Amino acid sequence: MNSFKKTKAVRVLAKPIVDWRRKRDHEKYLLSPDHFYLQTLKGIHEGKRCFIIGNGPSLRAEDLDKLKGEYTFASNRIFNIFDKTDWRPSYYVSTDDRILKEHQNELANYSLGHMFLSSRFCTIQAPTNVLSRIYDGNCLQLDVDFDRYNKTSIYISEDVSNHYCDGQTVTFVAIQLAIYMGFKEIYLIGVDHNYSRTVDISGKVNVDTAVQDYFDNKRYDNSYPAAVNTAQYAYIIAREYSDAHNIKIFNATRGGKLEVFERVDFDELMNPYTEEKT
Repeated sequence: MNSFKKTKAVRVLAKPIVDWRRKRDHEKYLLSPDHFYLQTLKGIHEGKRCFIIGNGPSLRAEDLDKLKGEYTFASNRIFNIFDKTDWRPSYYVSTDDRILKEHQNELANYSLGHMFLSSRFCTIQAPTNVLSRIYDGNCLQLDVDFDRYNKTSIYISEDVSNHYCDGQTVTFVAIQLAIYMGFKEIYLIGVDHNYSRTVDISGKVNVDTAVQDYFDNKRYDNSYPAAVNTAQYAYIIAREYSDAHNIKIFNATRGGKLEVFERVDFDELMNPYTEEKT
């Protein structure tokens, strides 16, 4: 308890310095090429549809094959399925510093379309030689709004060239990017919203070893436990925003526990003209 109090006291005392550094870094970011290039992406896919792909156990390589020619967003360790499909994402998103640090060489070596990465990783953790190779693949830094980073203040950022709101799930960040680019139909697949390690709003970590986290059936011990309650709230915010702005978000995941968005059948979606058997 004493250790906790001391840690909290340090955080309180350091907050003015931390806030000043974040403000300074954000002002520098607003002068960066990344910020100005992101402005050119606003509305570039106006009225079109896209797919946001999670890494849950329901994800199938054969489903990704069907998405060739579609606009797609993928994230984090999606490259672990590349040996099973020729599909590659139009856009890659990762704001998890641990994943980025662990897999920076894969990021530099794979073709991932436009890459939207956490500015914290790009400016602090990435080695210069790796970062230069990543930038050859059109890496763009995204800056996060640190001041609104909890359950009660999650929102959709309408200008991701300025900042994004985290929402404790990269899928929420991808939704903000899709909305910013003008997509009017957004389909989620592989977003199971079910994890073996979760953290509740009190900070308690819960473990259920019977749950599979990823499509490759692997466990990554250095990953953050999933903040499912906060992520659930972020999805609700996304639904409410989309409903108010004539945007449709559907869940085409095979199973899973995400019930915030209207469910659609992936097979029927990709084969709308299949005749019923008689």
